[in-house]
Amino acid sequence: MSVAVRLPDPKVRLTLAQLAQMQKGAARHLTFNLTLACPLRCAHCIVDAGPDKGSTTMPIEVARRYAGQMADLAAYGIRAISFTGGEPLLARDQLQVMSDAAGAAGLTSGVVTAAHWAYDETSAAKIVGRYPGIQIWDISTDIYHTPFVAKENVSRAYEAARRLGRTATIRFTYHDPPTEEDERMLSWVGTFADPEDVCSQRVRKVGRGLDLGLGDSEKYHPWNKPCITQGLVVRYDGSVAPCCVNLVEERRHPFDVGDPRLRLLSDVHRDYMSLPLLQMIRVVGFLDVVRWVQDADLEAELRRPLPDDVCDLCPQLLTNDRVAAYLVNRAGAPENRLRIAVLASRLLDEHALLRRTIEELGAHAGEIEGFADAAALLQSLDDPGNGNP
Repeated sequence: MSVAVRLPDPKVRLTLAQLAQMQKGAARHLTFNLTLACPLRCAHCIVDAGPDKGSTTMPIEVARRYAGQMADLAAYGIRAISFTGGEPLLARDQLQVMSDAAGAAGLTSGVVTAAHWAYDETSAAKIVGRYPGIQIWDISTDIYHTPFVAKENVSRAYEAARRLGRTATIRFTYHDPPTEEDERMLSWVGTFADPEDVCSQRVRKVGRGLDLGLGDSEKYHPWNKPCITQGLVVRYDGSVAPCCVNLVEERRHPFDVGDPRLRLLSDVHRDYMSLPLLQMIRVVGFLDVVRWVQDADLEAELRRPLPDDVCDLCPQLLTNDRVAAYLVNRAGAPENRLRIAVLASRLLDEHALLRRTIEELGAHAGEIEGFADAAALLQSLDDPGNGNP
């Protein structure tokens, strides 16, 4: 039996409460990119993964160090862990030790995989069963995967995960506008997957996707959409990314929070949640950021016209050293930093930036408009009677 699976409408209407719930994901979620090795070499891969990238795999000693911090992450407030690649199931020992530790700490874990390993029902069940700590199996497929992985592998992996009581999701990538091949592929997905289990995302002009000759999107509401990053990405080599989309493998971004191999992951994440510019685009979007660029006469630094999809706009702004440095400095100016911290606290119940701002700027309290009110807000949050940590 086939059911209709539809591509997402970019003009989704959300209540403020629903939007805030999506935005809060970054505070509770951490992603580990285990390797760029992959048996596939898809033309649209945003991280340029492939069979020749085995040297990028996270050392098992590093994986064990991260595994030893899962209980600390749970106490800190992380609730979900994701494992990505490349193909994370090519780093099986690392995936095993980290997902087992996450499960023991009460964290929900998920893995993103292309299901090359599901070549028969027995193999599919064996692989899923090997990882009891992984509750969510995100199985990727699209017209770029099928030259490397049979479609039947995808359906077998999906069905094996469901039979073993796991959550299974089909992660489908399409062109904008969708091609006839996209539509046929999506119809095939509907022959075995529940529509609610299909998560669609468009092909991005990142990594090898840059070579596809794709145009910019022109149908999304420009710039006032907030960044809905799902949180910090810890890469295989100890570097970090602020999101799992257009900056996931990008090194030129201003959100450096140190080497997580040398620090506690909870401290790295706390620093991540205390970055004024990042918290600004998460809370209010890019409209004011673009205005700042215009105020500083920096538009000539950027390719015109600016894309209207914020995930495409973001790397234009943040991989340009001059523009990024200006934006970081302006967001970090005391009054701006304080406003951003208060917004993050009030709208998203995220208080790391507010706490750090009050502590670090306290000596200049009398010079910063609104500081006394922000300090009072923090004091109220620290009141043991209000239920905040």
